[in-house]
Amino acid sequence: MPPRTLILLMASACCCGDGALADDANPATAPTAATTGGVVQGRVVYEADSARPWRYRRYYVKKRKSGELAEAVVALRGRQLKSAPSPLAAKTSHTVDQFNFQFVPETTAIRTGESITFTNSDMTTHNVKSAASIATFNVNMQTEDEYTHRFERAGGMRSPVTLGCVYHGGMRAWVYVFDHPFFAVTGEQGRFRFEDVPPGRYTLEMVHPAGKLRWKETVVVSANETVTVDIRLSPDHKTLR
Repeated sequence: MPPRTLILLMASACCCGDGALADDANPATAPTAATTGGVVQGRVVYEADSARPWRYRRYYVKKRKSGELAEAVVALRGRQLKSAPSPLAAKTSHTVDQFNFQFVPETTAIRTGESITFTNSDMTTHNVKSAASIATFNVNMQTEDEYTHRFERAGGMRSPVTLGCVYHGGMRAWVYVFDHPFFAVTGEQGRFRFEDVPPGRYTLEMVHPAGKLRWKETVVVSANETVTVDIRLSPDHKTLR
């Protein structure tokens, strides 16, 4: 089921880091002379193939010609990232609402130790359930109820928390929990930007959980330099899971 408030979510996009939507990132901005880290930035673009249509394209690609993809999770992976300080003030709380029989937003990315408050704006009983190994809960929610869960363990790209409602099988959402600050969820411009990345060799990963798309590539980050990567997707990147 497509996210009802995708356009509203996109409109709230801001610069990246700590899971923020990255559409207001300024690619022309270079790290200051005082920093020793580098920058990794780019866009996520879906290139359509008429012979192999992707049925979710109409929900997540606002501009058909340019193909920028919304609600993609982009992150770096590397052992040395866990101890990296956050380049921005950490956002310690997030909200996922249940409205019109959907989770809003559908995809959330957070850092370990952060919390999500689940709310119910529908005039019916909902439930929020996760059977993930890193976060297990099963809570019934009446109208205007709230439930807050603190996520203490990271699953990264490989082990997201999949959310559901036991009363409404079509409701779904995903929470990605990272042990470092270099991750983002794309907005309508498909952009991501990570600042003050420690120099080193990393895997840049992308997953679109609703559309079952996955991509990865090795990047090398140098001090005070910018690496720009356009993640170009096609039906070839569709996973079977």
